[in-house]
Amino acid sequence: MILNVQQHDGIDIVDLSGRFVMADTAETRERMLAIINQGSGKLIIDLQNVTFIDSSACAVLISAFKNIHAKSGRLILVTSPVVQSVLELTRLHTIFEILPSIPAAIGAFGAK
Repeated sequence: MILNVQQHDGIDIVDLSGRFVMADTAETRERMLAIINQGSGKLIIDLQNVTFIDSSACAVLISAFKNIHAKSGRLILVTSPVVQSVLELTRLHTIFEILPSIPAAIGAFGAK
């Protein structure tokens, strides 16, 4: 899995691609926590290029959600069909704010 980070108007955007599986979770969890702790409290996780996700990867997303909310921040996911299916199957789509694109997610931060 590849993790890239960029910023847009004070919003941290984490772009993940490839297979997001247990082997990637420890490092990804640490990097996400560092981004959240150093960031503005506005976080987009872009999963559009994730081709497979397992339960341990879902746990990393839940951890990021909890950590950003502890900071009174906001997390938005942008998903691929594969990730969306897993989130719906596990009912996590009821917890996460999910938008269809990066521009829509950036716009949502401007609206609130």
